[in-house]
Amino acid sequence: MITTEIAKQQYEIYALLAERRLKDAFGKLAVLITELQDWLSRDKLNEMETSYKYMIQYMLDGVEDPERKRIYDHLVVSAYALTDRVSDELAAPVSPTQYYGWKRYATASRANETLASQCDRCDQALNDLSLASLLSGQEQDAAKLKSLKRRVEEEAGILFMDVWTNYPAREEDYATLRDALYANRFPDDLVGLLISALLLNLLHRFDEEKLLLLLDGYRQESPEIQMRSLCAALIVMYIYRERLSLFPRVQHRIDALGEEPRFKGDVRTVFLQLIKTQETEKITRKMTEELLPEMMKLGPSLYKKIKQEDLMNDINALEENPEWQDMLDKTGIADKLKELTDLQMEGADVFMSTFSHLKSFPFFQSIQNWFLPFNPEHTALSGLLDGQGGERFKKMLSASALLCNSDKYSFCLSLSQVPESQRQMMMGQFGAENAAMQEMANEELMKKEKSRENISNRYIQDLYRFFKLYIRRSEFTDPFAGHINLLHVSVLEPLLSGQESLRLIGEYYFRRGYYDEALELFERLSATYHSDAEVYQKIGFCYQKQGEYAEALEAFLKAEIIAPDNFWTIRRIATCYRNLKKPEMALSYYHRAEKIQPDNLSVQMNIGHCYVEQKDYEEALKYYFKVDYLDPDGGKAWQPIAWCSFLVGKKEQARRYYAKILAGKPTALDYLNAGHVEFSLGHIRQAIDYYRRSIELDGGNTAKFLANFKQDIPDLVSAGISSSDIPILLDQLMYGITDAR
Repeated sequence: MITTEIAKQQYEIYALLAERRLKDAFGKLAVLITELQDWLSRDKLNEMETSYKYMIQYMLDGVEDPERKRIYDHLVVSAYALTDRVSDELAAPVSPTQYYGWKRYATASRANETLASQCDRCDQALNDLSLASLLSGQEQDAAKLKSLKRRVEEEAGILFMDVWTNYPAREEDYATLRDALYANRFPDDLVGLLISALLLNLLHRFDEEKLLLLLDGYRQESPEIQMRSLCAALIVMYIYRERLSLFPRVQHRIDALGEEPRFKGDVRTVFLQLIKTQETEKITRKMTEELLPEMMKLGPSLYKKIKQEDLMNDINALEENPEWQDMLDKTGIADKLKELTDLQMEGADVFMSTFSHLKSFPFFQSIQNWFLPFNPEHTALSGLLDGQGGERFKKMLSASALLCNSDKYSFCLSLSQVPESQRQMMMGQFGAENAAMQEMANEELMKKEKSRENISNRYIQDLYRFFKLYIRRSEFTDPFAGHINLLHVSVLEPLLSGQESLRLIGEYYFRRGYYDEALELFERLSATYHSDAEVYQKIGFCYQKQGEYAEALEAFLKAEIIAPDNFWTIRRIATCYRNLKKPEMALSYYHRAEKIQPDNLSVQMNIGHCYVEQKDYEEALKYYFKVDYLDPDGGKAWQPIAWCSFLVGKKEQARRYYAKILAGKPTALDYLNAGHVEFSLGHIRQAIDYYRRSIELDGGNTAKFLANFKQDIPDLVSAGISSSDIPILLDQLMYGITDAR
């Protein structure tokens, strides 16, 4: 059985177990066990199935069994565990993934190594480095120190791989992991790395004990360890949300942590940051498809606007020239830059597109390096940050709250491609002459960098980059492939279901346009806040965005009862009625809106549209003319005025307005309608010319033109055109088009 088939069967069994279809799950599991040819697994499955059949029989016989649910849950847990083990054993000898490759290598070359022995090797390497570092400057051997640092990094990398591939775990492995993570045995940087290894391990196979270990990380003193372990645990709980209810110890641990004063707030913070990851792809697309191409187009024209001598004499001429800002405003770049700046201030990931191209360095071929907390003394950066101002530069970069750890490494490694003279000049900018200013900036950055919110945000960005950019990313379960909604994790729901949390999360979803998720939360809020018009307004808006106008109308009507004269609500009700094809009801609400804002152009236009939908063209014209009077240069009402004028027989008036429309930026439909007017006036050649232009604007699509034309035939006949003349004119039009080709 090939690995893709093994994985397919495995996830099919997971789906059946999530639906609690045990019989079908047992059947598919039997297929995997047959492939494995393991009689112990077969016996285990037979034992489970026999127990299940007895349970069913007792229930049919009406036997009351207070232990039934516990036994049933245990059977489901056992089925999950057996599926995990069997599928793992099937994949181990044949899978080409890095995970199984390392396991095969460890079995063949490191048969006597255990998790505990590798921890000891790490410990020894760290001790050797510490002892060497204590020697005086004269006694220190730089090459030896570098060699010892590299050894620490190599042993840490091996330990990362061992923790990641530690499945199935033995009892002594759990004790080793606890000791490595939380006994102050290793520095925080290494503990942070091992937390990431544990996350990858759990994404490969669920393990209750290891999830509890992650949750225990929240009780450590270091904010870095607290927030990293919390982020990892929350992601794992979301991925395995279907089976968490089977593990009461997880619920008990969450309940206990809920007593910690910061826990609920930290969970909410991480949740909001996980939601922000959905913005990353949009931001990246905006950068690569909108902002950067516009900037590239702007370049040549910008330099034409600036005098050559200004550029040569004043390096700031680019910033000071007012035409620069004018050009930015005209192209829309200024607005896009402001939007990105605002997103960055909110903690959004605006650097993904910038640094995604800097992940091809050999450094990132080692999986553990994607999760390393930034250390400017890492041997991969040796020599890159030396020289005048280098130490200060290292401190500034380490403390920067703008970049995640992965991007800091990318930035430093990219310096290797800069000529040394330019690199040294850049470092010199951080020299002693700027010491006071840099020190102040450094302190501010340190505060931001060490804040709990920033730690979790940067760690989530590190994780996002790994799952989206790592060269072998297809081998992993990507938690960011869909939307991580922690409200759907039953054990976390009580922490997030408070009114303050629901509103905060709902507002964030709403502002970012995630209307499905926002709707779910506002519906829950409405059950408590019966008299909050804003909640019902937002419920209605979410429904409207989904095209569910009846549900939107119901919500808006509730909002209207609470706040009867709210202009926004009244307009939305009118819009819903229009979409529900009830123009008479829409009209009554637009007239109410008109009383509140008599000169609102949009309201006036929509009143006109409602009259058109009721075929009262004369009345519609009154409102369209009012819009044209209030905004004579806008041209918003020209098209409806022209068409309604034609429909009521005011053909010359219609012709005048179509002339104004065609002098601007006409559409194919404008030429079609203008042609109708000319046709009705007997100006056949002019009509054919307009029809031809309509077809040209639509890319020569005659079928589309004819379909639109046929819809208008009743109006043409009403305008006095003989129905027998219409096919003749159309044939002449087609002859002309054919001849032109």
